[in-house]
Amino acid sequence: MPGHELELRLDAPGVDGLAGALTEESERARERIYRKLGLKVHSKAWVRIDLDSDQGRRTVEQLLEVCGNGQVVAGTGIVYERLDSNESAAADWSYLNTKSAYESFSLWDDYPSYRPSEVAGEHAMNHSFVSGSFVEACRRSKLRGVSFLRCQPRGRKPAPAWFAALPDHPLGHGLDHPWFDRRLWLRDVGDDPKKRSSSLDTGQNGFHQRWLRVDGVRDVRFLQPLLEMFPMSSAHDSTLTGLSFVNVPRYWARVFPDADFAYVPWGEDGPNREGKLMRFRMLVVGRRARRALMAAGLFADKAFLGVRSVASPEERVERLDERYPPVAPMYAAQELAALRSRERAL
Repeated sequence: MPGHELELRLDAPGVDGLAGALTEESERARERIYRKLGLKVHSKAWVRIDLDSDQGRRTVEQLLEVCGNGQVVAGTGIVYERLDSNESAAADWSYLNTKSAYESFSLWDDYPSYRPSEVAGEHAMNHSFVSGSFVEACRRSKLRGVSFLRCQPRGRKPAPAWFAALPDHPLGHGLDHPWFDRRLWLRDVGDDPKKRSSSLDTGQNGFHQRWLRVDGVRDVRFLQPLLEMFPMSSAHDSTLTGLSFVNVPRYWARVFPDADFAYVPWGEDGPNREGKLMRFRMLVVGRRARRALMAAGLFADKAFLGVRSVASPEERVERLDERYPPVAPMYAAQELAALRSRERAL
């Protein structure tokens, strides 16, 4: 079974919001409590707690006590669901955990381009771009369901070839986590794309506690103390504070393609300032492709983030793949034909 981990930041009493979390008063308050409870800071102000261990549960009880007596307040917490290495390796499909570099690749121009100086030594970047070695490994292993569009290097010097990976089929719209209440989410964000990180037709596995399905989590042992520690005071509180959840992405096995690669949405589609429709997609790798890419020495285990294959979605989870048409590819057929014409000039 997947494990759960809490990342937590404590603040000084009376603080409500990110600004107060950065004060010297908050730093002194959390330093005192962290030292008292034996918590090690892994990043400025943040500590990690294993929610599945006895020690972790005792630590949460102690934190609840110090928050209850007014010594500190729980500013922000994130509950992460983790797959262990065996579960991740056994997954039918995996996200490729690619490195990103600011402005290293551009889809905003008429033709996809890249900065050669920012991709040295990498084999996959920015969710959907891959190296020539990646392409060759796919061809040697006869991996199915993906084509490649050569990118244009920005600069006059010779540069290693890089490609946009273009799978033939989507993995699906995904499934909501069973703790997520889609009705509450739509009530808050449905009419305003600026309040969403993904489109309405995409399964939600990361969400704030305001969208938690309360009637579906009563039996989750570690969760009740956390909800006491992070009380919801208003339906309009910022999602930058309080408790959030980041769970393993879930997809409906019934709609999986018969292929070694697929794509899923990354963010929400929409026009740029010039009116061009932008579709951002993330490369998803099947188990056979995962083995081939690792055998070629291109990636280690940690580069692959397994997703959950769900054969029978829970009754309360909406089957988005029945409600919406298949997710469109990054480039429509007519767009890709024009790009292929330009590719030949490279």
